[in-house]
Amino acid sequence: MKKIISLMLVLSAAVSAFVFSSCGDKQTDDAEKSSQTTSKSSTVSSPGEKTPKPTIEDVEVSIDSSGTKITETLITELNKKIADNQGIPTFKSAADKVSAGEISKDHSLYLITENYSSSYYSLLSHNFKRAAAKAGFSEPLVAETDGTVSSINDALADAVKNKSDYAFLAGDINKSLVSGYIETAQANGVEVFSSGSKGIDEKDAYTDYSIPINYQFIGELMADWGIVKTGGKINAIAVNCTDSEFSSTIAKGFKKEFEKYVSASDGSITTINVTTSEISSTMSSKIISVLKENPKINYIFVFDDSAIETAVTASISGQNVKVVATGGSSETIASAGKGKVEMLVAQSYEWTAYAMIDYALRVIGGETLPREQDVPFRVLTKESVAKAAKEGGVSVQDFHKVCFGSAFIDGYDSLWGI
Repeated sequence: MKKIISLMLVLSAAVSAFVFSSCGDKQTDDAEKSSQTTSKSSTVSSPGEKTPKPTIEDVEVSIDSSGTKITETLITELNKKIADNQGIPTFKSAADKVSAGEISKDHSLYLITENYSSSYYSLLSHNFKRAAAKAGFSEPLVAETDGTVSSINDALADAVKNKSDYAFLAGDINKSLVSGYIETAQANGVEVFSSGSKGIDEKDAYTDYSIPINYQFIGELMADWGIVKTGGKINAIAVNCTDSEFSSTIAKGFKKEFEKYVSASDGSITTINVTTSEISSTMSSKIISVLKENPKINYIFVFDDSAIETAVTASISGQNVKVVATGGSSETIASAGKGKVEMLVAQSYEWTAYAMIDYALRVIGGETLPREQDVPFRVLTKESVAKAAKEGGVSVQDFHKVCFGSAFIDGYDSLWGI
């Protein structure tokens, strides 16, 4: 039979089901809604009322008490999987070559990020413009958003005013809260892409296109790391941000590995579900409470980079508790270099930007769309960052500049006929 382990958001340790529940977004819906038009013009109509579609599924992880215990052979296989993702990745795109200059001609782009003030998204924006220029697009407009619904809505309205052909929503933007303005943009001739919250085979219900990046693989690598380090005897806390599509997507990959390799006789897991606003208020006390009630906890997994610092601070309450996380900002990668987290699955803002432009070229040119866009991740530790930074001739603080190398730039140049 299966033993189900659950996490209720109470300050006593819950025992029996591991549930990832996501509902909502980091932004607060402060947009006004009114009538909607269908013509593309410099006068932007406001959106009408719309019932939000569900965008985030609950994910439940169960541990099979009758399952096979992990073996040395399986640990070796997982360890190889981790090792294969520790170095600078190679460019592996299997897509056909395209004539970027011919496709991009006379098409305009508009980039809207989750929060422009974030180092990750400001760097993503810079590289999006650089990649667009190499592909032959005129310099795209970039919205300086602040993470609120109103700023995202203003940017979508601005995309219409500027008669942009394509708008990109990059990052963990809850489209249900800006769905009216997305529809207005679409009705006015703007095709909308999303990138940065959905994984492969996960269509975004609100946009015309969703760029397929294997974010589930992040969750797999995180789980694999803890399983290998403990020989399968892992007692973990998983911190899931319930107003984050990205966190939920990573959770699916984590669920897959945890169910596959951890038996109930060897391990346990407790989920802490928090909203973004709770990260700075109640998250720490919830982690500390679980650590006190279960002294066997040896790992904390964090699926949203905004929760890393809180998790690291709270982990001190346990004995030999390690934190595993993911993130792509320069600050997050530097924190891995300082050893604040035992392992970080790093994301590349630069590679992601090029992949977004590549996908757009294939859409505009009527090319076959790939099931998965080539955007790899890199496993980082304090030791590997120090070694790689030295080899790259940069400081640990600036390692993000060379973390993913430049093979993808040459790869896309060749793919685009540059």
